[in-house]
Amino acid sequence: MSLVVFPFRTEDPKVVEFNLRVAASHPAVGRVLAVGAEEESTYQAVEAFRSELAATTGTPVDLILQDRIGSKRPGKGDGMNTGLRYFLNETDAERIHFYDADITSFGPDWITRAESAADRGHDVVRHFFPRSSTDAMITWMITRTGFALLWPHTELPRIEQPLGGELLFTRPVAEALVADARVQDQSDWGIDTLYTFSTIQAGLSVYETYVPQGKQHAMYGGLTDLRTMLVECFSAIQSLTGEVVGVGATHQIEATAAVPASITEKIGYNLEATLHLLGEDWTARQAELLGHFPTGVKEGMLANRSTPTFLFLDEEAWFLSFRTLLEAYVPGDPDWEAVLFRLWVARVISYTATRALRGYEHSQRYLAEMVDGYRRRAELGS
Repeated sequence: MSLVVFPFRTEDPKVVEFNLRVAASHPAVGRVLAVGAEEESTYQAVEAFRSELAATTGTPVDLILQDRIGSKRPGKGDGMNTGLRYFLNETDAERIHFYDADITSFGPDWITRAESAADRGHDVVRHFFPRSSTDAMITWMITRTGFALLWPHTELPRIEQPLGGELLFTRPVAEALVADARVQDQSDWGIDTLYTFSTIQAGLSVYETYVPQGKQHAMYGGLTDLRTMLVECFSAIQSLTGEVVGVGATHQIEATAAVPASITEKIGYNLEATLHLLGEDWTARQAELLGHFPTGVKEGMLANRSTPTFLFLDEEAWFLSFRTLLEAYVPGDPDWEAVLFRLWVARVISYTATRALRGYEHSQRYLAEMVDGYRRRAELGS
């Protein structure tokens, strides 16, 4: 029997209850665990309904607060690592699942798909799903780009959704992750990057199972909503620079299916609410830091102080800028964080204007080819 873990902060209690019930009702699940970030309204709601839920499903439903484990900002990483430790110390289950608590398209097939892949002998099962043409911009522009530049000969750049929080680990994998000091230290949004990296570096068998209905959850407004996640995910990638990864990991990707119109026609962020971010709150030091970058990037970014400018930050300019960031960026420096954020915003808007607006199929093909092109260039040392 498996343990299913839902880390959460403040969410819609009805969505959380539904997802916990789905998990508790699944025949492969022996226990469900909700890990709250703090004792707020959602935590109290789960506490109020979990006994009834356990009684009606016959499956124990536990609720705990996340422990303070890592040294980074206390966040998702502490929640997931708390779940791993609970799994090892408090249960005899052989598999652990993680799912975000706010998924509105969650169903029993998510668990069934993961269990089926594990039954075939895979150590790690990752869920992937269709995303809108302007969604997953941290995944594409930060994590997959970083993996392509730093470890082009490995499976890392080929992982479909390296920041996905929908996972299955077997018990030996969980033991390895708890024993990995780098993973346990990553208490913030960077935890998904560390889980992905560590499992591939360890040479494990990874299977990606496709969820055709997609991961429906609350969308964000302007890209400023993602600033903290962006900074923490980039910092996680940069912290791994110099790590050696072999080619021992096996990686299989399930065939995809037709993407529903609800996804292909969806806009992932509010463009009008984002454009102004390029020009506001510049400091003299931030302008000075742009001296690290190619002339065209520096001049284009500085032009934003008077007029929104972004088309210059194309695929080539982003490749060069990302290499510069890997070498020069200083974690925890607020001016570097502002420069990173604005560069990423400009790149996302440039991609939106030149590629995403051409349609879903074009944009997805372009993004895949972009990462593969970066990977091939890195392999050749160009």
